[in-house]
Amino acid sequence: MVNILIFGGGNQCLEIINYFKDVSKFSKKKFNIIGIIDPQKIDRKNIEKYAKKIKHYFNLKSVDFDKKKTFAIITIGDAAKREKCRIEIKKNGIKLFTLIHPMSYVAASSKIGQGCILAPFTLVAPKVNLEENVLVNIYASVGHHSFVGKSSVISPYATLNGQAHSGRMSFLGTNSVIMAKAKLGNYSKL
Repeated sequence: MVNILIFGGGNQCLEIINYFKDVSKFSKKKFNIIGIIDPQKIDRKNIEKYAKKIKHYFNLKSVDFDKKKTFAIITIGDAAKREKCRIEIKKNGIKLFTLIHPMSYVAASSKIGQGCILAPFTLVAPKVNLEENVLVNIYASVGHHSFVGKSSVISPYATLNGQAHSGRMSFLGTNSVIMAKAKLGNYSKL
């Protein structure tokens, strides 16, 4: 049983909870979501039956858990907020959980950092380097020899063609494309 603490209680959280259910179906891993940390009130109507038993916390200080047996995952789609959460998690000595959906493809030669989320139908080609805390959303693709900096967000259907570079905390919007060998700098939005 893997204990999971979720950071962010919005719509992306609902998707990630369902990804955990999918991973459980395809593997022998079982997950126990011990809580959702979000400074805003969570819309319970948005969180399906599976998540109703999950406690809502407004900050990390209010959660009682064993740091050695608990992992954190960040379900926020804003790159700057992802980075802020990543820093708080690291300061508190919690490990980030990497979630790779069973319906995604990741080449064996690629490097996937801690805390990355790969949604269903994503493609990570050979020799890709995803730094930690990168969110690759549904149907997005990262071409061979590409680089994505930490806490970046790649939205649905976005594409990095071969040898493309996307800097730290960058945001690629839906259907955006970084052409082969092109670079997108740190903190950029496309």
